[in-house]
Amino acid sequence: MGNRLEKVHISYKHDDAHEIVLDAILRGLHKNNIPYSIDKYDIMYRDNIDDYEMEIGIADRVIMFVIPSYLMSLDCMFEMTQMFKNGNVRERVYPVVDMGNIPRNGDGLMEIKNHWQLEKEKKLEQIKTGGSSFIIDELKKINDVINTIDDLWSFICRDFTGNYEKLIENDAALLIDELKKTLPTATAQVNQTFIPSGDTMPAEFRTITQNGEKSLNIGNNYGSIIIN
Repeated sequence: MGNRLEKVHISYKHDDAHEIVLDAILRGLHKNNIPYSIDKYDIMYRDNIDDYEMEIGIADRVIMFVIPSYLMSLDCMFEMTQMFKNGNVRERVYPVVDMGNIPRNGDGLMEIKNHWQLEKEKKLEQIKTGGSSFIIDELKKINDVINTIDDLWSFICRDFTGNYEKLIENDAALLIDELKKTLPTATAQVNQTFIPSGDTMPAEFRTITQNGEKSLNIGNNYGSIIIN
């Protein structure tokens, strides 16, 4: 099966309104024979979701499909924190961004920050009234989101993410072209000094010339034989 981290991973939020776009991306990957990993196929029965989300964060290449509901999803944002935690974001992450009504400026950033601050306060209250280790883990993830959101915002606002409609048309052709620039290509070295062994050399036709009256048994000899 090879190393799954070498496959293109997809970080996205399940959303009916954007399902057609996700399908276009998957078609583009499939048409170009680019191996990919996505939760609907690669999280099996009884697999750990957190482990897979951390795998996304360290994968060689990640398509990060950012829509408003992505920014409000703890699972998606946890994947985002893992991407930034493991570094080389500009080299590894390929953003596809449709922000909807959220402005790509400081106002939009504060809208997202305020959402996660409210989520943090909610979890703190739950802990006070008998919280569990599960809620504490959620709180840790939320803190990571709050601490990383500035980096994400700078990445999707100040790094040019292209024209969204153009990027996804024709089965995401422009996105796939960008991915293909970084994908490894298989090459085979040719040994110019190769000398075939006797086992691989073809058998030669042999010529026998007899200049006498007596016949001889030549046997299994090779080469040209002259008999006088």
